[in-house]
Amino acid sequence: MRDERLIDGFSATTRASRPRTNPQSETRNREAAFTLTEMFTTVAILVIVLGLMVSLARDVRARSAQGLTRDLLARLDAAVALYQARTMALPAVPMLEPMPDEAAMQRYAATTNVQVVRALRGELDLSAVLGELPVFIYDQRTVRDSWGSPVLFLPKHHPAIGLGVGDRPFFVSAGPDRRYLTRDDNLYSYETAGVEMGTTDEQR
Repeated sequence: MRDERLIDGFSATTRASRPRTNPQSETRNREAAFTLTEMFTTVAILVIVLGLMVSLARDVRARSAQGLTRDLLARLDAAVALYQARTMALPAVPMLEPMPDEAAMQRYAATTNVQVVRALRGELDLSAVLGELPVFIYDQRTVRDSWGSPVLFLPKHHPAIGLGVGDRPFFVSAGPDRRYLTRDDNLYSYETAGVEMGTTDEQR
């Protein structure tokens, strides 16, 4: 009997020594944990959305740059056609060597760009032909593409750069990589005006 009383007393003491849990505290902890989970989920979603927006903005910017440069090349092509109609000649530029390296191409493009712009301005109101352009594209002395490279003028096709339409002159943009000899991203004036020019030749 005495042993049973001792056991009961010990059990009561053990129960009394256990910390009591507050139901409201447990509820607050669960709510806090749930809120933390929500926060991490929201941050993850925002990161994904931000990444998509950056990718989309980059794509839009690239398309805009290409569109501006293609339009510029077409306008330059029209300017040379007007120049040729008035003078019965093309802007005078030195011949490009048969197998130039990239450094030679950069020097040639920079030099002939200035010469072509000077010749066109001597016969045409070039600003009117080219239209409203940012200063970094046309500064009255040079014409550059959207990526800052001088637009290259070739009086006829060249195996290292590209083939024009017949023997017509054409302009070349070095493209986003700013290298003339990596032709996969180059832009050509005959890509926008070449079809019409070719049709005109056939009609003649």
